[in-house]
Amino acid sequence: MSCTHSYYVEEMGIFHFYMEHPVPVYLVALTAGHLLPADVGPRSRVWAEPCVLPLAVGKLSGRVEQWLQAAESLYGPYIWGRYDIVFLPPSFPIVAMENPCLTFVICSILDSEDFLLIDVIHEIAHGWFGNAVTNASWEEMWLSEGLATYAQRRITTLVYGATFTCLETTFRLEALNRQIRILGQDTPFSRLQAKLDTGVNPSNLMNLFTYEKGFCFVHYLSQLCGDQDNFDAFLRDYIEKFKFHSVVAHDLLESYLSFFPHLKGESTACSEGLEFERWLNAPGAPLTQPDLSQGSIFTSPVEALSELWMAEPLDIEAACNFANITDWQTFQTVLFLDKLLDQSPLRPGDYIF
Repeated sequence: MSCTHSYYVEEMGIFHFYMEHPVPVYLVALTAGHLLPADVGPRSRVWAEPCVLPLAVGKLSGRVEQWLQAAESLYGPYIWGRYDIVFLPPSFPIVAMENPCLTFVICSILDSEDFLLIDVIHEIAHGWFGNAVTNASWEEMWLSEGLATYAQRRITTLVYGATFTCLETTFRLEALNRQIRILGQDTPFSRLQAKLDTGVNPSNLMNLFTYEKGFCFVHYLSQLCGDQDNFDAFLRDYIEKFKFHSVVAHDLLESYLSFFPHLKGESTACSEGLEFERWLNAPGAPLTQPDLSQGSIFTSPVEALSELWMAEPLDIEAACNFANITDWQTFQTVLFLDKLLDQSPLRPGDYIF
């Protein structure tokens, strides 16, 4: 369970759980089943079914602590004590859930090294953004997911380098742009301050805009203040100020302008094309996106190969011999496949299922 302490009274057959910190109700979670534990670090263990446990331990042993320490170096102490992970069956309806002290993860993600590390690091980031400081309304989920995505990428840059982070970000932003093409520039679900009007399914607000447009806004704020390290310092101050409280966008932005008073004096919040109000309420694509050119060592081969496969006439020999994609990163492969689908000449009725 998502708790800081637990014990079992054998003669009564009762488990007791206790959470010493205040948490919103959506972070209270319980799982039960034939689950076995194994330590993977000094403050982390994994729980999984016996057939899954060896793979989970092999993938995560020693790594979770490395990720936690990287996060702490950026955003201050991890306040929840333990960081355990339970791997749930493939029927679990989402990829992962950041329940304090016990992250829930779908076991099928163990098949992918890169997706596993990204998702676990993302859930670790929620220990600061989402769990310690929570969005007060489902209409502003970007305050949790956008900030956690930004923190996740700061952590992966620290541990794995900027090129890997830029590749993963490129893959996600391409997916965001694809969603905009499908839904249209004016879709109301693309607003960071989405409106939970009557008849709107709250699940529709948990979309790529919440994560990736939110990330772009947070990244923009980090660039606006002029120094990424100073922005990390602001986020530490923000966590300390609002720890164990729920916030709205106004709280974050007022704190930001108070931390960087020269921006408030310059009225940056109202500058043409950069005003906070447009970021929060304008539909469509992010107003700005980060420079991802450091990832070109990974993304350029993907671009070149996709162009070869979509060329007319197709030079099948050149396309097949261009690169050995078995050596590629996972995100290179899925980015390549997405590009083929984006450029596919097949009409909807031509697809074979």
